[in-house]
Amino acid sequence: MMKNRQVQQSKEYGERKYGLISNVIYNMRSSKIWDRKLFYFQLLMIFPDVASAYLGVLLPAQLVRGLKEKWDMAALLLTIFLLALGIWICEMLREGMQEYLYRNSLSFHLYYEKRCFEKVMAMDYELLEEPENRRLAENTWNVVRNEFGIRNSFLVVPMLLSGGPGTVLYGIMIGRESPLILLALILNTGVSWLLMSFVQKKHQKAHERLGVFTSRAAYVSRQSMERTAGKEIRIYGMKDWFMQKYEECLKGIDGIYGYIHNWYFLRGSAEALLTLLSEGFAYGLLLLRLAQGKTDIPDFVFFLGLLGGFGSYFGQTLRSVLSLNQVDTSIGYIRRFLDQPESVWKEEGIGEEKIAAMKAAGVKVELAGVSYTYPNAQEAVLSDISLVIRPGERLALIGLNGAGKTTLVKLLCGFYQPTRGEIRINNIPASEFTRQEYYSLVSVLFQDSFFLPMSLDLNLTGCPGEAADTDRLTWALSLSGFLEKYESLPERGDTLLVREANEKAVDFSGGERQKLLFARALYKKAPLVILDEPTAALDPIAENEMYLKFGQAVEGRTCVYISHRLSSTRFCDRICLLEGGRIIEEGTHDDLMERKGRYARIYEIQSQYYRQRDERKRAGGAMGDAPSRQEEREELFYEQRGH
Repeated sequence: MMKNRQVQQSKEYGERKYGLISNVIYNMRSSKIWDRKLFYFQLLMIFPDVASAYLGVLLPAQLVRGLKEKWDMAALLLTIFLLALGIWICEMLREGMQEYLYRNSLSFHLYYEKRCFEKVMAMDYELLEEPENRRLAENTWNVVRNEFGIRNSFLVVPMLLSGGPGTVLYGIMIGRESPLILLALILNTGVSWLLMSFVQKKHQKAHERLGVFTSRAAYVSRQSMERTAGKEIRIYGMKDWFMQKYEECLKGIDGIYGYIHNWYFLRGSAEALLTLLSEGFAYGLLLLRLAQGKTDIPDFVFFLGLLGGFGSYFGQTLRSVLSLNQVDTSIGYIRRFLDQPESVWKEEGIGEEKIAAMKAAGVKVELAGVSYTYPNAQEAVLSDISLVIRPGERLALIGLNGAGKTTLVKLLCGFYQPTRGEIRINNIPASEFTRQEYYSLVSVLFQDSFFLPMSLDLNLTGCPGEAADTDRLTWALSLSGFLEKYESLPERGDTLLVREANEKAVDFSGGERQKLLFARALYKKAPLVILDEPTAALDPIAENEMYLKFGQAVEGRTCVYISHRLSSTRFCDRICLLEGGRIIEEGTHDDLMERKGRYARIYEIQSQYYRQRDERKRAGGAMGDAPSRQEEREELFYEQRGH
């Protein structure tokens, strides 16, 4: 039930819309947090901009008026000089602020990138995997990393703030002289706004389809640079396929931009025709009034300036709104993503004392009628799982691919919330914990290795060198089998990892990386340990060594071992066989073999390989062939394991 509420809440936030004005204001407030001058200069530019334009209209009118009325030459020159000086001062102020906005807005997208990154890190894992959230996140990252789409607002908003009032001011002055001309201009303005609104909707709908192609292109591009994928691309001649898929994505992106451009072209053509008709009417009416003597030449010149200023400011306003369309779309995605719920976990949990007691005494894990269905899926991947794992018990959850093991691991880790049923820790529902409390109880060794581009010690402990528990670290490294390698490194714990980010980083083999992950899981000393295919990258000898130390490492802790290899679970106290999302058999290895059920049949099939290997070995010995080094290692391993 919790999951259903979580998904519904996520969808409601994901569908929330924001208007252009709301997004512009939000962006300006964000700029104030990032750089206060970016915020204030957007507002202050209206004054020098409007003043400069008005003085530019007034100057020629005053010049004509002075010549007509035969002003004193000194007074006329002084008037022209003061007006020109005022224009120059306003232009210098405007240019200075505009240059600051242009230069210092280049990095503003990093503000949103940081906030989105924080949001991703804070969200529940399950929320990140929601299909709707994934699409929203992809579109958000696309717009955040396109810094020009966001920074254009710092150039366009001042134009809008001056263009809007300038249009109104000039319109009022025009209306006082000729209401008919003002009416024609208002009609032109209204139709232009309607056209722009229509095209904006087309733009937004088209842009929503853009994320599909950009995410595919990013995936193809990323895989082409991955070392693992790069080997397969070359050995299997997949270059042409990659190029074909990449070109398909580029064509899709280009097609969407072309579609958007065509609508803007049609809007521009219609607006040009409307402007021709309205301005033709206005100039014709002015000439008629001049010919009839209803206005003099200075006023005619001034009125021409007003018409030009109105057209300029209205065009500036319209272009600003059109340019803000991309900002509107970008900020809309960002706000929708940032407004997503982060977690369904409680803010106040069971408390530090109870958590400490659990860590000291161990935990009982209970799954009561747990089912899970992935979003948009028709069938449940897990159905009515009821299971009690006693404190200190070692439980093996096994099954073939698709049985539901991975999903069950994510439920036990707290990454997913059950669609139905409940998970309890020491009889306390998991929903009563805070997220951090629950995570502190779980330590996991996943099959896939993941390290951060930091020092080895920081990767293992999560703490700077001075804060780490060196005795516990040595203990974990020793039991994982990595201590000897660790001490042989010149920089020891300061050794850097991930060569892609650090040139001096050290790379380890697959088996060594798995041992490091094992050491990290042990160092946490959580009361619940989950091992998801922990020996997949180890050879038989290393695997055997890990299992021999495993009992000592998890002594007193509840352990869940996930595997599809039945032969590697005999050290566990109990085995549960998953099939079709259900537990179909349960018991010890010997019990399950005596039942001669599904477990026994699968075990027999998997064991057949080793019998065939022994037969090949005996046949090779009869022919005088010595066993290979690998066969000797495997033989030693299985002899020690009792096969």
